[in-house]
Amino acid sequence: MENYLSSNSKLLLEDFTLNFKLNKTKSDYRREIQRFSYFIEKDFLMITYEDCNKYIEYLNGKVNKGIDDKLRLGKILFHTKKNKISIATAEKIYSYLFSFSNHVESLKSIYDFIPKDFFNHFKTTDKPKAGRNISEEKIVSWEELDRLITTLKKYNLRDYLALMLIFTSGLTVKETINLKWNQIFEDADNNAGIKFKLSNGRERLVKIHMDIVKLLAEYRVNGEPIKHDGYVFLNRFNKPISSRWIRLVLEKACKDAKLNYSYSPRDLRHTAAYMCLKYGASRSQTMEQFGWSDIRFADRYPYRIPQLQDNAIDYINFRLKDDSK
Repeated sequence: MENYLSSNSKLLLEDFTLNFKLNKTKSDYRREIQRFSYFIEKDFLMITYEDCNKYIEYLNGKVNKGIDDKLRLGKILFHTKKNKISIATAEKIYSYLFSFSNHVESLKSIYDFIPKDFFNHFKTTDKPKAGRNISEEKIVSWEELDRLITTLKKYNLRDYLALMLIFTSGLTVKETINLKWNQIFEDADNNAGIKFKLSNGRERLVKIHMDIVKLLAEYRVNGEPIKHDGYVFLNRFNKPISSRWIRLVLEKACKDAKLNYSYSPRDLRHTAAYMCLKYGASRSQTMEQFGWSDIRFADRYPYRIPQLQDNAIDYINFRLKDDSK
């Protein structure tokens, strides 16, 4: 990556990070400020409002859809595949740039090499924000699901089962990796479910698909001896598998299935919610299954049936007479 930072900007950056206790924090600041400078193709001391605003738009794009990143190696310019980041990551990057800009602005009266009109333009730009609606890019199609599930079946049963729980039951990655055997139960009608204790003392019950129940039974029989209060998904060190591992497995599966897009576990959860709503589940049923705090979360999904949108019948100018009047 080409370095546009001047020696003066580097000096200010070193001064700014001097008192940081963690080396990782220092390197994070250096990396993100260098990336910003590379993006605007100028030294940090020369930034304008347009530069800052354009970069925030770029971060919002990475949060909401994922966009092509350009990387330059020597004289070769190439594009990477679509790459999404979380809203938390985007906000953290914004805070790095905002803090360093404030630092530079505060030193104008001390260093002659800082332009007298230097201003922290991030003060007048909005923080990155995620789009309210779930874009169709986050919804896995039936064809892609078929290819993805066929591929995952070839992996070990633990990883296949973990990802299928996320898709068929709408669990989060955190809920999946922290799942314990004593949370799984069966009612009088042989319906299987998972109990989650909420912070308000209530319980949330999540139903498990019958095919996943069979997989769980197979996994439990074929695995190592288990404890009733033990974790369901363990690694070779007998510790719970990590969220990173789940994401890496799914990323590999998308690649092996030759999908055009690398989906995340959250996308599987979005797909499950989308399908529940599209094929007839009520908003309240879906809210309960997925643990949403607000029923309006259902409005984020494009679950309306396309065939009933802007249909030919809509062009008939006809209304029934209201006899009650």
